[in-house]
Amino acid sequence: MNAVAAVSDRDGWMVGDCATSSTGAREGGVSTEHWNGRTWSAQQLALPSAALGGGLLSVSAVNGSNAWAAGWDQISDPAKPGTRPSSHEEGLVAHWNGRAWQRVALPRIGTDWLLNSVTAVGADDVWAVGTVAQGDGNVPLALHYDGHGWTAQRGSTFGGTASAASGDLLGITAHGRDDVWAVGAYRAPGARGSQALVEHWNGRRWARVATPVGSGPLTGAAAAPGGIVAVGSSTDSAGDGYGLRVSGGRAVSLGLPANTATSQYAPWAVGFYAGSVTVVGVVDHPGQALPRPMVLTGRG
Repeated sequence: MNAVAAVSDRDGWMVGDCATSSTGAREGGVSTEHWNGRTWSAQQLALPSAALGGGLLSVSAVNGSNAWAAGWDQISDPAKPGTRPSSHEEGLVAHWNGRAWQRVALPRIGTDWLLNSVTAVGADDVWAVGTVAQGDGNVPLALHYDGHGWTAQRGSTFGGTASAASGDLLGITAHGRDDVWAVGAYRAPGARGSQALVEHWNGRRWARVATPVGSGPLTGAAAAPGGIVAVGSSTDSAGDGYGLRVSGGRAVSLGLPANTATSQYAPWAVGFYAGSVTVVGVVDHPGQALPRPMVLTGRG
C-alpha cells in the first residue's frame, strides 16, 4: 500500500500496487482497500491486457461515492524481431463511484509518463501531478479535471522553469479551486543536482515560489494556514531530511533534526492539523539490514 485518505471515521481508502507472485508475474489487478468503520474490504482495479503491472501512488476523496486515485501502468511494447522485450509507463487515474473503481480517459501525453499524486478539491475540480520523460530528463506534468474531462499542463506552463530544465512533480494539495500547491524537484540547465520545486496555482496560472538554498527534492505536501508544509531531502553532503513551511509567498525551513553520525532518515509524506506537523518516512541505523518506519512530530 502506498497512500491513505479518509472522508470520515467510517469511510476511508488505502491504495497500492499490483500483486506479484514469487516469480514476478502479476496476480490480479491493482490493490485497494476500503474501510467502512468496522472492517477493511478489498476492491481491485483491473489492469489492461497489455499491462505487466501497475500501481496507485495517491488517493483523495470528496465523499463516499466520489474518490480519485492516480498512479501508473507498465505497458508491454509490441514485439520487434531481433530486439529484447521492452515496456513503458503510462499514467493512470481511477474514479470510485460508490460501487466500483473505473478507469478514466486521459489526454495523450507521451511515450513514457506517470502520475505521483492527486487531490480532489470538489466533484468538478481534481488535480493530478507527475512527470513525462523527455530526452535525457523529465518534464513536470499536471492534469486537471473540470467535471467533464481531463486536460494537461506541462513544461513551460509552470512558472519560472526553463525550457531545457528537468523536473518532476511528486505531491499536490489544495485549500480550494484557486489555491492549489504542487511540490517536487527541479534541475536547472547545467546544474549537477536537483533542488526543491514549489508551484502555486491561483486559478489562472502556475507561479514558482523561491525556496531556500539547500532545499532538495520535495516528496510530500499538506495544506497549512496561508500555504503548505512540505518535506523531502536537503542538498548537503549529509543528505539530511528537509522540511519547508510556505506562507505569504515565502518559504522557510521547518528545522527538522539534522542527521547524526549514527543514523540517517528520509521523510516521505507530511500532515498538518491544528498547528501540529507530522512527518512519516524511514530511518536507517548502522547495523540494521533494512530501514525502519519513522514518525516525526513538531509545531509548524
